[in-house]
Amino acid sequence: MTTSNAAGGIDRRAFNSLALGFTAAIAAPLPLRAQGKRTIRLAHHVTTQSEQHAAAEAFARKAAEYSGGSLSVQILPAAQMGGQREIIESVSIGTLEMGYGESGLYANYVPQFGIIALPYLYRDFDHWTRVVDGEVGAELAGLLERQSGIRILNWMTAGYRNTFLRTKPVTKPADFRGVKIRLPEAPVFVRTFSTLGALPTPIPAPEMYSALQTGVVDAMEGSAEVGYTFKIFEVTKFLSKTRHILLDGSFAVNAGFLKGLSAAEQAALTRAATEAASEQRAQHFARETMWLERLAAAKTLQINDADLPAFAEALAGLQNEFAASAKATELLGKVRRT
Repeated sequence: MTTSNAAGGIDRRAFNSLALGFTAAIAAPLPLRAQGKRTIRLAHHVTTQSEQHAAAEAFARKAAEYSGGSLSVQILPAAQMGGQREIIESVSIGTLEMGYGESGLYANYVPQFGIIALPYLYRDFDHWTRVVDGEVGAELAGLLERQSGIRILNWMTAGYRNTFLRTKPVTKPADFRGVKIRLPEAPVFVRTFSTLGALPTPIPAPEMYSALQTGVVDAMEGSAEVGYTFKIFEVTKFLSKTRHILLDGSFAVNAGFLKGLSAAEQAALTRAATEAASEQRAQHFARETMWLERLAAAKTLQINDADLPAFAEALAGLQNEFAASAKATELLGKVRRT
């Protein structure tokens, strides 16, 4: 309590003590709870309409809840931090805490990772689930962390990929010959379409629309969701359901950053990511149907089925060749036996 002098003013010694205390309060660290609060930036390259963004929002809510408020997730959508390759590179070097990645990109660090994105590899979705949730997924994740400093927190599905074209549909493998096709910046995609006789053109996701609009490429491949949310149906005339790759997706974190969190916070992030992925998988195929229906309703595309057995046969040799070049023949065998 401050004291007054005889004239009724504030005692100077008491005033000085109060001022020093106020200054110290400003300079001191925030209270322990606020001091420990961390903001985690999670970047992805797709739109806020995407299921990846919905999963990111679920993850953010759960991470805040399970950490007791000590962790806050800031979502940076729609390529604010660059294309998918740039995002994953930033996570690897630690300039970004988290990002959305997938096996095709991880193969730039661990060539064996391309195995799980090989065309027509899985018998069905349950087969894919057993692979990523089992021994193969764990082995690849461990290799990735050792090679790049990237820790995979969960496994989501990006679904089956189809082909959007400007000038013609494709129904059989020979129809791809000479087609300039936009691909992700990932080795397995380039090898797949080169084998079919196409002319692969890796282009970042934000540039897909303009590349098709200006004729830089004749086609692109991707999910029904990407075809709709990136408005690819405005600059193409055909959607051929080639369903060539069943692709994974994941929330990845810089391993050094993760290790700097408390054990409780690490557990909270892992739990949040696992639950967000489980919800995303459960909702995926209903969402895929919705996007296909919206693409059809736009009435700008001719939609056709493709001869999937013929495509699988044409690309069967690629599986063994890719595995040999990536020194992953044994791993491919594990996938097939799973």
